[in-house]
Amino acid sequence: MWKLVLLCMVLELFEAYWQRSNTLMGSLAKSYYFYHKSIFLLLFMHIGYLYTLYISLAFDILNWPIFFILLLKSMDIFMKIHLVQKVFVRQEADDGLLLMLESPTPWWYYLIGVLTYPWLLYMAMGG
Repeated sequence: MWKLVLLCMVLELFEAYWQRSNTLMGSLAKSYYFYHKSIFLLLFMHIGYLYTLYISLAFDILNWPIFFILLLKSMDIFMKIHLVQKVFVRQEADDGLLLMLESPTPWWYYLIGVLTYPWLLYMAMGG
């Protein structure tokens, strides 16, 4: 079980690494890079989501921590796709949204998933 949780942490570190930027706009631009190549590539870059889905199916686990992980990650992915389309594809972003996206992001912001999702996975697996 610990190996599965540790792998989840490594995958979340990978996600934090590729999304890391000084602003949310920078992070969104990185998402747009993968979205522009293929939406499936963007989905694959969220490997922690796919891993959690695999764990849920392989071990027949569907309790509240797994459900919560999948819900949060799904909302995160859909929000990124929506913002990428609004800001980069259709270029319909208003000034308030652009101002928010250009605000500085604290260094620990991208590590929230690294701390949260492995802990929830550990709880889901009976830990």
